[in-house]
Amino acid sequence: MGLQHRPLDEAPRAEAGHRAETPATLRGHLAMLKENRGETPWCGPATLALATGRSYAEAGMLLRSIAPAWYPAEGPIVTAYWRDLLGALEATGIAHEPLDLPAKRRTLVRFARDGLAPGWYLVRITDHFLLLRSHGFGLTTQHDNRHTGALVSAKTHGQRHVTHAVRLLGGPLLAA
Repeated sequence: MGLQHRPLDEAPRAEAGHRAETPATLRGHLAMLKENRGETPWCGPATLALATGRSYAEAGMLLRSIAPAWYPAEGPIVTAYWRDLLGALEATGIAHEPLDLPAKRRTLVRFARDGLAPGWYLVRITDHFLLLRSHGFGLTTQHDNRHTGALVSAKTHGQRHVTHAVRLLGGPLLAA
């Protein structure tokens, strides 16, 4: 008898590592790709759009309103700053609390698996912004401009180091 194996072609390779129960109300990277006219959105505005429930374009305008001298009046925002993402969360009324990070930076995989309480987190890793959803027991999914509900692993930025992190205490993600 033995174990029955699932046929290899049952799920597309692009869906590998994604949780089936990812809420339908949570907008993902493919929706933002469409909003950005088929171009991959930049991580700062994309992460802000997901965290606030705003469109990708609205997230860019929000960043420009927070720090007009730092961002171009038109065109894509290629480089966003941590302080401006936090300012945007405050401007939209999304409560958050900073996490105490150790002096020696941990990889994203280690950060996600070392007792991260269940909830949503805005995280800056080396050269990238993303949202993490901790489901408890070390199971954490990633949401950014290229992933929606992907398990945190070495292939999903897991070897990059966490430089900043806040836990989201409010906003539309908590209802998702």
